[in-house]
Amino acid sequence: MLQSLSFSLLVRLAITLGFVLVVIILSVTPGKGQVGDSAFVWLVANTPTPLQKIMHVVIYAALVVLWAWTLEAIASRNLRLFLAFVMAVSIGSALEWYQTQVPGRFGTLVDALLNVVGAIVGLVVALLILL
Repeated sequence: MLQSLSFSLLVRLAITLGFVLVVIILSVTPGKGQVGDSAFVWLVANTPTPLQKIMHVVIYAALVVLWAWTLEAIASRNLRLFLAFVMAVSIGSALEWYQTQVPGRFGTLVDALLNVVGAIVGLVVALLILL
């Protein structure tokens, strides 16, 4: 039983960290496509602004749900949701700051607030489907 629990936790952690890695890659990809860049860089650079804003909310909602799911072994529902929220918002804040260092990207307070809104949406979703 303990081995299957540990394996389950490792799988959840791998999925969540994999998603975090995707978020990091999307966030640090330059915002200006140049000759010779991959199709991925061009796609990120040319994503319309309204879609980018929607993605902030969706991605950070998903992060909270994934962290709440991964931390399921924590008995306290409130602590689990608090930690999931803090981890998602911390990742979002750090990436917004880092984007100020990436060519063609801009870390903004609006985007940071959209990350928080997404995290709040994620809390609601986690309450409805995971707990």
